[in-house]
Amino acid sequence: MGRHGFWLVILFLSTGAVGDAETLEGNRVRVTAEGFSPVYAEDALRSAERSIEVISAALEYTPRVPVDIILTASDREYRELTEGAVPEWSAAVADGNGRIIVTPLEGWKSGLSRILTHELVHVFIEDAAGERFVPRWFHEGCAQYLAGEWSIRDRMVLVWYTLGGDLLTFDRIQDIFSSGPVEAGLAYDQSLLAIRRLRAVYGEGILADIIRGLASGEGFEGSFRTATGIWPSEFEGYYLAHIRAVYGWRSLYLLVPSIWTIILVLAVVVYFIKRRRNRELLRRWEVIEAAEKIINIEDFPRNT
Repeated sequence: MGRHGFWLVILFLSTGAVGDAETLEGNRVRVTAEGFSPVYAEDALRSAERSIEVISAALEYTPRVPVDIILTASDREYRELTEGAVPEWSAAVADGNGRIIVTPLEGWKSGLSRILTHELVHVFIEDAAGERFVPRWFHEGCAQYLAGEWSIRDRMVLVWYTLGGDLLTFDRIQDIFSSGPVEAGLAYDQSLLAIRRLRAVYGEGILADIIRGLASGEGFEGSFRTATGIWPSEFEGYYLAHIRAVYGWRSLYLLVPSIWTIILVLAVVVYFIKRRRNRELLRRWEVIEAAEKIINIEDFPRNT
């Protein structure tokens, strides 16, 4: 656990606020909601508390300053608060001042927990590093890893770029997040794999070791070398070679069968759904036929 306690303050802003603001308090989280459903506010409270527990345990650190999370009520408000400095496809941003700003998440508020976890990781790292530079690949890789963001689609994209020889270097990752969502997606995926490779080679506590070095006042490169015994540039070469080995041509032997397995499972599910619907339709027809036999319109005398 971390050495310092803190409060996480979540502000829900709404252009159409109704009534007085409602404040919800947990063990280490306070949610101030205005103009939003109390259920949504409570969900944010629980999600933030769970995320703090998970991140604090993984990084063995807790921020020393309060964190403000603003869930905006409109895209216009989100753009104003972020001063137009984020890409159009972004869903949230940690602004470097202990504040997280989130879009309205229209149509996919179920992703709030994952988004809060992702952005809270940035706040943790920024608090530990202070004014010291931390590369984007480490920032985003830790955020992706702790938020559990990895899918079959990500794997397929990575295979595509690996086979095409278009993998990104750490320097390229540093600059690419202002590009389109596809390029940024590759940067996120590679950053995640860098962190996964770090943990696989140096153990589960490697992230905490690097964060501990940052919190003690050491720069990122020094903290990385102290924790791993090599410089980040050396690790970059090893991890890129690992990606090429795992996600190159050899990966097709594993990826293609898994895709066909998914297709087969979906086909079976669709078959049983249709079969069940057909049975229900047949039962309805049987009921109608039985009713027609009981009440046969031709058995009634006609008026002449």
